Amino acid sequence: MILLLLALGCEADAGAAATVTSNGLNGVQASPTSAGMNQVLDALDSRERALDRRETSIEDREAELRAVEEELQGRIEELEALRGTLETLMNEGDALRAERVRALIKMTESMRSAQAAAFLEEMDQDLAVEVLEGMNRGKAGKALAAMAPDVAARLAETLTLSPLQRTRLEESG
Repeated sequence: MILLLLALGCEADAGAAATVTSNGLNGVQASPTSAGMNQVLDALDSRERALDRRETSIEDREAELRAVEEELQGRIEELEALRGTLETLMNEGDALRAERVRALIKMTESMRSAQAAAFLEEMDQDLAVEVLEGMNRGKAGKALAAMAPDVAARLAETLTLSPLQRTRLEESG
């Protein structure tokens, strides 16, 4: 520190001791003729206070960021829990629907061919195809034979498509 002051052209007392603490520069013995040295010390002290303020500001920002990060992490955990609940509900809904379709298949198989044909003709096409796929082949064939030719042809054509092709067909028209 003394070398810095000497390099700036300030004279320091030979017995002067400079100590740096968290409160700035203390214990500097300066002669009355060292006004330049006092200015340098004041500038250094001012700079140190500015750096302390900046450090405090950065620490405050870091604390705010940690709080926001914790809040976001809580929200993410909440959303993941909701996602799990939603997936469970969807799986339960799919299982319930599959059970109902199986019951519908059994009911349709127990009908006479003409009744089954009329029932399937009035049904949504996708559901009718799903029921026909689940039915005994012979009973499904008899039901298709008892239908109006255009409806039977449309359902038979849809039966030959893969699920992906069916999806594309639905999306296009």
